[in-house]
Amino acid sequence: MGGIFDGKADGGVVVRATLAEVIVDFLSFSGNTSDHLKALRRFDYRDWQRTLRWLHISGLALYFLQKLRQTDATDIVPTPILLGLEQNLTANKARVAVMAHQFNSLNQRFDAVDVQYAVVKGFALVPQFCPDASLRRQGDCDYLVDDQSLAAATRVLEESGYALQVRSPRESVFKMPSARSPVNIDEQYSAHTTHGIELHLYLWNQDFYRVSMAEPRFSLANTQTNRWQGMSFQALPDEDSFLIQTFHAFHHILGCWIRMSWVYEMAYFLNRQAFDSLLWSRIERRVGDEPLQREIVVVVTALAAQFFGAPLPPIISTWAQELRPAVRVWVENYARKWAFGKNQPYEFSMFPTAKLALFLHREYVFDAETRRRLTWMRLLPAKQLLDRLRRSSRLRRNTSVAVRETTRRHPKKTLLRIAFHLTSGLRYLLEIPRWWWLNRIARLRHAAQPGSEATVSA
Repeated sequence: MGGIFDGKADGGVVVRATLAEVIVDFLSFSGNTSDHLKALRRFDYRDWQRTLRWLHISGLALYFLQKLRQTDATDIVPTPILLGLEQNLTANKARVAVMAHQFNSLNQRFDAVDVQYAVVKGFALVPQFCPDASLRRQGDCDYLVDDQSLAAATRVLEESGYALQVRSPRESVFKMPSARSPVNIDEQYSAHTTHGIELHLYLWNQDFYRVSMAEPRFSLANTQTNRWQGMSFQALPDEDSFLIQTFHAFHHILGCWIRMSWVYEMAYFLNRQAFDSLLWSRIERRVGDEPLQREIVVVVTALAAQFFGAPLPPIISTWAQELRPAVRVWVENYARKWAFGKNQPYEFSMFPTAKLALFLHREYVFDAETRRRLTWMRLLPAKQLLDRLRRSSRLRRNTSVAVRETTRRHPKKTLLRIAFHLTSGLRYLLEIPRWWWLNRIARLRHAAQPGSEATVSA
């Protein structure tokens, strides 16, 4: 099969409509860098200003700066923009140093009281998914713990000055009460802004997304000692780290938004490890005979191939042959439109692309009634809006008072969020005829193939 599933990039120089798309092409692990540099030179100062917020929120800002330096092409970026990126990198180095110091202290305390843990994401991604921790904007440190260790880990965090913010059956979130939250984009890189500590009992929220799949389990019996900058900590093996990153990305796709840097980091991993046959044999055994898990791996790695030209290992190319027609339709016809569209409430757009991800989500909910209720909940998320308004109001009164107070204090944000959900829902509804048509063609083609049979039935 050709296209994105063979691990190739787009197959030549493609004229991109936006600066964001050209930046992603420039960060690609395949293709001609000089052509991408020429494409970047087409944009003027106003284009860079309009794209700067996306660059930071996407998580690609410092990766982009690094590649500009590596290719001796910093002159492409307007001087004020470049200086800002340089300052962000300096600030983030200081932030990483502060977080690493606290991280090391917590790990030593966990070890001292025999907490069974594994660091997931964050510092555990270096160097397999990220060459340098200072290039990542890290908001928290995540630990997988077992039930028996949760109480001890909680005591360690509280004794270290962290306060519990959120507790659920699957995770506990802690933050320093004295640290401040970032009030603008640049402050997200500051060493003085808050970071969280998350203790996870499980890493997949099956109940929220209603995905009909056996929950992937990660055993703390398989931890290994990772060493980084003179520190040591417990982490999971590479095959588990890969699957955690895969399911984390897919989790956010179902939530209608993904940070582009997560896809980039997956592409970085694939570029380094795509032909490590022993690793992919372990991943194959780890996934086993779970067709939905195989399919999720294909979807996420296909985005890494499509956006960043990452090579795909042979086993994923094989799994791609089994992809259900509707999932293939979404990856090939909607993934880029969805990922690069204006799909955040702060971005004004007549028809945001965020809820185009709902077409994919529905393919993983097999009960018809559950699928119907999920669809309307995602199109008109009244409860989530009320919960968000209630939290942002910081009031402990009844919901109607909290909503009125928040609406009075932040009318623009409230109206933008409501408009965002209404217009992105309308975009989804208007897209349904085309989705049906594309799927009809895909099913006919699939049925015409010798021996074709869907591996998962909806």
